[in-house]
Amino acid sequence: MNLESTLLIVPPRPVQSFAFPIRETHDAESFNRVPAHITLLYPFVPPDQVEEAEKVLAKICKKCTPFMLTLDRYGQFEDALFLEPSQPEKIIELFTKISEAFPDYPPYEGERGKGFHPHLTLAKLDKPAQAKKIKLPPEPEFTFEVKQIHIYLGAPDDDTPFIPRAVIPLGE
Repeated sequence: MNLESTLLIVPPRPVQSFAFPIRETHDAESFNRVPAHITLLYPFVPPDQVEEAEKVLAKICKKCTPFMLTLDRYGQFEDALFLEPSQPEKIIELFTKISEAFPDYPPYEGERGKGFHPHLTLAKLDKPAQAKKIKLPPEPEFTFEVKQIHIYLGAPDDDTPFIPRAVIPLGE
């Protein structure tokens, strides 16, 4: 079995509850494998390097203070509908520090360029026009503190859930 790791921010229960019915219907594959999340890096380090990566991440994250994040608007890529933060600067700053330490692991293997667009996927789309057929609730406003990041481990070609491997706190 080919295992991969991913580096995520997992929002609290109110966000999970909001995303649950939308993801269950429109992103079933991801819904069954990992909680609603904001991806920092995927794929991340190979499984045999997770322990060493965790040590590097702990050093980086120790210097990063927890921060507030507000998800309050919908956005769309060609292949997805998502929630995004109104002020993404702090999460982009965290991503930049981590990606500088792990330059061999660009987000989504560089398929979307070098930039980072923080988002929480709600629905996968085969075609952008599908977005018009998805009924979304009014734009929510979720504000929560990002106090930690998570490493999850799983097999991309299997339908079993990814499992949490490590939780790395921000700050001292």
